[in-house]
Amino acid sequence: MRSKLPSYVQENAGEWAVVRENNRSARFRNPANGRIKVRIVTVDGGMITSGARADYVVAHPEVADVIVELKGSDVAKAIEQISATVPKWRQHALAGANHAALIVRGQGVHPNTSLQTQRLAKRFRTSFQMKLLIETRNRDYEFTEFLPQKS
Repeated sequence: MRSKLPSYVQENAGEWAVVRENNRSARFRNPANGRIKVRIVTVDGGMITSGARADYVVAHPEVADVIVELKGSDVAKAIEQISATVPKWRQHALAGANHAALIVRGQGVHPNTSLQTQRLAKRFRTSFQMKLLIETRNRDYEFTEFLPQKS
């Protein structure tokens, strides 16, 4: 018998798992459409109810868990929120083996061209040994985009 999932976890067996907030969104394609359920974990106000925290974790049990922050423009704050979520998620019973992070922020200067953002992102990647993508638009993702790059 399978145990009941916490109320902040939704399972999605469809082709797309979607998270949205404040005109920002990310769609994750489930390549196993129906065969494997993708979990959408509401972190903000669900798994974590106080302190700094990301918005969601979108988890494909066979590929990667992606910690998602949907943000207006403050990439530094988004990295802080994800950084606060990482250790809590890694200890969670539903956490998989591979972890990555995604920030979807508003338009403006591309985050990869800002020296401060580059430094913060590099520090994050080094500290947590995980991939971090920073985007300036809503788009579709494949879970395989979040796997560590092979050396």
